[in-house]
Amino acid sequence: MSIEEDPELIPDFDPVKMERFVKRDALLRFVVEDMVKRGHSRDRALEATFNGYVLDDFVMIRAYKKG
Repeated sequence: MSIEEDPELIPDFDPVKMERFVKRDALLRFVVEDMVKRGHSRDRALEATFNGYVLDDFVMIRAYKKG
């Protein structure tokens, strides 16, 4: 079953969980830090990174859900 067929497979954004996930992934860490340097709040940077990088990649979704 694909993500499109089962919305339960799509994780919800959790800033605490995303913060932990970002600490383990160099690309995500870079993206978040860059957004913060450009003036975005940390929470907004985490959410935008989640939406743009995690939700677009099934492997990232699985890693994020593992926590």
